[in-house]
Amino acid sequence: MQHTLFGRKVLLENLNNPQVAHVDLAKNNHDLIAKLKAHHIHFQIRDDAFFKQFPSKLIHQGIMIVMKDTNLVNNLDDLMINLHNKAKSIIVIIDSIQDAQNFGSILRTCEAFGVDAVIYKKDQQVQLNDFVSKSSMGATQYLNLIRVSNLLNVINTLKVNKYWIYASTFTNKSERYLNIKYQKKCALIIGNETNGISSLLIKESDFEINIPMYGKIQSLNAAVATGILLGEIKRQNLN
Repeated sequence: MQHTLFGRKVLLENLNNPQVAHVDLAKNNHDLIAKLKAHHIHFQIRDDAFFKQFPSKLIHQGIMIVMKDTNLVNNLDDLMINLHNKAKSIIVIIDSIQDAQNFGSILRTCEAFGVDAVIYKKDQQVQLNDFVSKSSMGATQYLNLIRVSNLLNVINTLKVNKYWIYASTFTNKSERYLNIKYQKKCALIIGNETNGISSLLIKESDFEINIPMYGKIQSLNAAVATGILLGEIKRQNLN
């Protein structure tokens, strides 16, 4: 899937990425031009009119990075075939995240922890767009991103393939995440910023886990919670 990324920091983090096809940038980015030449990345200088085509809330900084097509898996059946012989695996399931920056940050975290795939819904969920890609700092280029109609079917498929399902919740059945022994094949569900995970998905989960709160604010940003939970799952997964 070919797509675009935006911004100075994103470009700097991808200078050594062979998937960068070319860069469009405003003429005032003299230091970046030198870096692009040094890394043999094709670029084109664009006028202000070129960047005015993008929404004002997209902070592009006069820099657009066009990425090459990737060979990443984008359907569940192919993913299961690819992971069939993998002894240890982590998959993240996103249930109805609405904020683009949150979604992008979750994807960045998933890439950092070596997650095998992120699965999310076609409806009632923010979709991949320029804002999500920018917030992910290019992680969308490296992750298997699978868009589905029904997350319940996903859970059933994962169970058949010997994955254990962990839902991040705050119900009476929820256990502290540090008290859990995570299995070698894990699927972590992260829920909506306001309403959490749907009751149907919680019902089909093997474990409900929570992060204890010690301050006056009794909740965490979804991306922050994802990082904390993945950190522990990965720690156990590596042993």
